Amino acid sequence: MITKSTTMLYVADTTATMKFWTEKVGFVLLATADYGEAISYEIAPSTDSATKFGLHQKDWVAANSPGVNTGFPSLLFETENLEAEHQRLTQAGVVTNPIMEYQGMVHFTFVDNEGNYIAVRETGSKNRRRYSSFKG
Repeated sequence: MITKSTTMLYVADTTATMKFWTEKVGFVLLATADYGEAISYEIAPSTDSATKFGLHQKDWVAANSPGVNTGFPSLLFETENLEAEHQRLTQAGVVTNPIMEYQGMVHFTFVDNEGNYIAVRETGSKNRRRYSSFKG
């Protein structure tokens, strides 16, 4: 049975991305690997988290592992207190969008340092009617 997961994120600048996730989002740095031509990092929400990210230099991976899809995945996080998480990220200087309900999911999105959108949803949304609906 699989019990842990590391999602590989292929980015233009691993150091800037590591700093975004650790300094603004609050993740912790678990490991650093310096390959001379590129630096990779492993980060996670906490040291005992079952979810981790491996941050890898997109151009270096593409050159050394042809055929690897280096596109950015669609990420969705969960939190027990959506309002507090939204406020925390906004106050940390992260570009966030308003909390909304869309197709029964109460969530908000934020933008990382490379312009990728990441969603955060409320676990067990019980107060759905408090939020605006998506009008797109």
